[in-house]
Amino acid sequence: MRVRLEAHDESGELRHEADVSHGEDPARTLAIAGWEPRWRGAHVQTGADGEPWMVLRYTVQAIQSPYPYQRVAAYAVVTEEVEGVPSLLLTSFTDSRSGHWGLPGGGVDEGEDPVEAVHREVWEETGQRLTDVRAHTVSTGHWAGEAPSGRFEDFHAVRLVYLARCPHPRTPVVHDVGGSTDEAAWVPLEQLASRTPLQLWGREVLREVLQPG
Repeated sequence: MRVRLEAHDESGELRHEADVSHGEDPARTLAIAGWEPRWRGAHVQTGADGEPWMVLRYTVQAIQSPYPYQRVAAYAVVTEEVEGVPSLLLTSFTDSRSGHWGLPGGGVDEGEDPVEAVHREVWEETGQRLTDVRAHTVSTGHWAGEAPSGRFEDFHAVRLVYLARCPHPRTPVVHDVGGSTDEAAWVPLEQLASRTPLQLWGREVLREVLQPG
């Protein structure tokens, strides 16, 4: 059965309508579109083609303007032989909704040098000491939506990506207990394809590093 979303304001005027795909959260879809939803109920109706539709109804009001927020972060691509196996250092995240893994790193503190930030973040998240840190690329992302804090944000991510060495790789340890890092691991390069999916932006960076040209 096809599912349809209909959202009206308090006066009854239709403000948003769309088909709902499998697994989609209609309330989140409305929030991302700038509406604060209130559930009104659902009913089945027959479409013009004679097929039944499930219609989800919401009453909405406009959310306040999104809070503008820019976050500058520093990340490291670290590949080393670990027990003779070429491996990549990765982390997973406590707030990930999809179980994605990504490059170690995080936010640059106010007034902090980005290179110092990547040293600090990698140590906090994985327990590894870096050397030969050198700038590689800048990755950016921009979207509006609900932040983990629940705030509606106009979010701009600026990611400074570095290449680095780790001459003495050791068993990863997450030192930043209670932070955003859930786990860290040296992942054999040959296992990357089968590893829990990598973040999209990180996957693009790794494609450039590991498969140049």
